[in-house]
Amino acid sequence: MRVLATTTNPLKAQRLQELLRPLGWQVISLAEQQVPIPEVPHLSPLDSALVRAAAAAKASGIPAIADESVFELQVNGKLEHYSMHFGPWNTALERNLRLLERLRGLPIERRGARFITVMALAQPSGALEVFQGETAGLILQRMENQGGIGYDPLFFVTEASKTLADMTPEEREAVSPWRRAVERLVEAQQASKPRLQPSMPAAQPEAKPEPPPPQPTPMRVLVATSNAGKFKELREGLAPLGWQLFSLLDYPFKLPHEDGSTFEDNAMLKAAFATKQVGIPALADDSGLEVEALQGEPGVYSARYGGKSSDTERNLYLLDRLRHVKGEERRAKFVAVLVLAYPDGHLEAYRGEAHGLILEAPRGEGGFGYDPLFYVPEAGKTFAEMSLEEKAHYSHRGKALRALLEAHRNGPPPREIVVLE
Repeated sequence: MRVLATTTNPLKAQRLQELLRPLGWQVISLAEQQVPIPEVPHLSPLDSALVRAAAAAKASGIPAIADESVFELQVNGKLEHYSMHFGPWNTALERNLRLLERLRGLPIERRGARFITVMALAQPSGALEVFQGETAGLILQRMENQGGIGYDPLFFVTEASKTLADMTPEEREAVSPWRRAVERLVEAQQASKPRLQPSMPAAQPEAKPEPPPPQPTPMRVLVATSNAGKFKELREGLAPLGWQLFSLLDYPFKLPHEDGSTFEDNAMLKAAFATKQVGIPALADDSGLEVEALQGEPGVYSARYGGKSSDTERNLYLLDRLRHVKGEERRAKFVAVLVLAYPDGHLEAYRGEAHGLILEAPRGEGGFGYDPLFYVPEAGKTFAEMSLEEKAHYSHRGKALRALLEAHRNGPPPREIVVLE
């Protein structure tokens, strides 16, 4: 069967021909058979593909395929679509900057997006079929590089743990929503073909009693940390869920470098990468200390503040930075963000904060990191002076954990809801 592809791009037509080979179809592009295709700039992606495919089929007298690809995300409760031609701007860089401006202030956990291809197959008779491919991801808060085309530097693909701009052509092809739409078209056409039936009914196997329903097994979750203290806190906090927990000590791989600009960015990057490596849900946390007098330092650099290699050295460096700051001016907060990532690309994010003061000298022997310096007035203790139970009550990580526990009290929360504390 001859099929008209509504494209003048010979490479795209050639790739479509390769993917449709199981059907035995011959693909003809608009470069080979010119037919009038209407301009449809104000229609939805679905309507645009339908109108163009129907017009091409009617004008050519043979089946026609049209597709439209867009990024879809929810902004202020409304679905918005961004195509390669979004706005009056002339370059991809301008469109990327405008999109960043449009989403400014939106936290990473609310930047979930889908890269969608809608593909319409129209017959000259007027019959229409629609197939959709999609790739889940997030719109980052900044461009990591200038590679790729269009919005590639901003779109982080959760199943691949990298942006489209960071991918090789082979990697990009593997997650392409356009390819997935074509594959669905092929599957549908193959399923609709008549199949030979046996002349005699097949013998029915003897009925067997139904086995008893299997008992639910606990969810296996990788806690993406090799920090024994952090893993212990999370294991204690997650105990009510009955999850079977593992740490990076159980799996021989390294997490990607934490180069995000926010705690949310880093936790999301680690969780998405980890779940891809092991094939089970992964929980990652990013946390740090923000000191008001230091304009939020050390922030996302808390674990490597001042280039120091140990907790003691970092604590001494922080004390030196605050040597001229006294009393209430030493206000600070600990921030923790937990991200639970699933192998299918779904993400959940939870945030907790703990407010306190930075002491002028360490107190307490417990905890880790900046715990000996972080004083909680409400408790009258530093984190390092608290028991695990006390710290779980007051700490930033404890608050984020309680938000996660509440969300999962009756099983995983609905997929359409992002839960925040």
